[in-house]
Amino acid sequence: MRPLSPSLVVLDRDECLALLSSVPVGQVVFTDRALPDVLPINFRLDGDAVVIRVATGSRLARAAAGAVLAFHADRIDEATHTGWSVTVVGRATEVTDPAERQRLDELPLRSWIGDTRDHFLRIPAERVTGRRLT
Repeated sequence: MRPLSPSLVVLDRDECLALLSSVPVGQVVFTDRALPDVLPINFRLDGDAVVIRVATGSRLARAAAGAVLAFHADRIDEATHTGWSVTVVGRATEVTDPAERQRLDELPLRSWIGDTRDHFLRIPAERVTGRRLT
């Protein structure tokens, strides 16, 4: 941790990944038809990669394969003005290996809206940044 001010601290990579693993929902940032878009999505951290499930043919599935995506999660307490924010950036890949897909299918990663999301995307943590507000 490196303080930026008495109340804002830069987090190191390990702290960022630990915080990401503590929450089930974040936001994926991608480009759709040359415009930025942000979607809330369930995820799991698998090693140092963010794994998400997407539906075949969805805007995210079409835009993500091979593209650089950002993923962001945070927790903020408005009453105490404390919290944290972590962003991961990496080139997304669709998981196609059957054994790897089966392994990922066993993770507790299900859509909260109950639809069928049959593809896995992996966003490796090529760049990780985070801050804690104390």
